[in-house]
Amino acid sequence: MARDGAGDGASRASARAYVFDLDGTLYAIANGYEAACRRRVYEFMATRCAGVDDVAEARVVWEKWFKRYNQTLRALRHGAGYEFDAAEYWRFTRGDAREHLAPSADVRAFVESLPGGRENKYVFTNCNETQALEALEALGLRDCFADRVFGAGGMGECCKPEREAFEKFFAFCGVDVADASECVFFEDSLKNLRAAKEIFGMTTVLVAGETFYEETRDAKTDVADAAPSYVDLVPSYVDLVVHGGELTERAVSRALRDVPSAARCRVALGLDA
Repeated sequence: MARDGAGDGASRASARAYVFDLDGTLYAIANGYEAACRRRVYEFMATRCAGVDDVAEARVVWEKWFKRYNQTLRALRHGAGYEFDAAEYWRFTRGDAREHLAPSADVRAFVESLPGGRENKYVFTNCNETQALEALEALGLRDCFADRVFGAGGMGECCKPEREAFEKFFAFCGVDVADASECVFFEDSLKNLRAAKEIFGMTTVLVAGETFYEETRDAKTDVADAAPSYVDLVPSYVDLVVHGGELTERAVSRALRDVPSAARCRVALGLDA
């Protein structure tokens, strides 16, 4: 995204905060990490949760409760009623991120291209902070966010897309809820983007990858036609759609060309309206 004064990020118009989901946003789910974590969840349940006899049964239980609670830890504890150590759960299920994640110069270039330096860049994830930081390290992005990572530990008994989770996040990053509309949210889940827009008025950017396709399958859409027909698939609470599951300068520029009326996004991203 070529800009005038692109080398002076702090001087360009910017958002109060650039907020990034982790899984499926800063890396594409198609790389296998998400699937590996899901398999480890089933293995954890089969070996740690009383009454779950095998991986097949674990999957059935998980599918029953996840849609209601939006986070596996809460689904298993509060929905299914299992008791286990949370720290052990996170260590086991997230595994070694380095087995699947690797640095992407293109993703890093996009994050660094956004105005305001590094102090207004945050990660907001339903993952635990320790494992989120490990993933960012594997992605070569940890220094882009430093300790500005808010996850399951900070949220406690809530998670995205609940209002309380967003309120706790804004408190964490020092943004008044009244100013949330000055923030940009990059996310691969429609549920979370809907809360961000409808409750807080954030500028919303959908990174349309596997999560988006899964969520639209429920509406019996043809996922093979998702990219060319996204206007029919994406709700009005999404301001910009970046297809292909990659958050890069090229992909975002292409998305802006597809929606030339997205003036709000252009201003928020430090571009001319």
